[in-house]
Amino acid sequence: MVVDILSWGAIVLLSISYWFQIYKIHIHKEVRDISLTYNVLLALGFGILGVTAFQEKSIIFLVKQIMTTIPVIVIIIQVLIHKRDKWHDMMQVDCKQCDKELEEGWNHCPYCGFKSSE
Repeated sequence: MVVDILSWGAIVLLSISYWFQIYKIHIHKEVRDISLTYNVLLALGFGILGVTAFQEKSIIFLVKQIMTTIPVIVIIIQVLIHKRDKWHDMMQVDCKQCDKELEEGWNHCPYCGFKSSE
């Protein structure tokens, strides 16, 4: 009984963690650091395991797979929608060679490889 309650709670926590990321993406529209490949593979894996859970008639694992696959698919859609968006911070410096925005503390430009003079 306790294990069942903890298991269902864990499913809810896992799902909520993905929805927090969805909310963060929605607010900031920043997806630069989110790997599309990782999330596609994650969705495929969750989907395959969902089919397995269905075939084995395991309700708890089927619900878990559904509750984690759906938000991962939403994240994939968000990445596709916002991959060209730029979140601009006026305090950030630009690369002297390619004029792309650099994050604080970066010594090399990730776009052109130029080493900053700092």
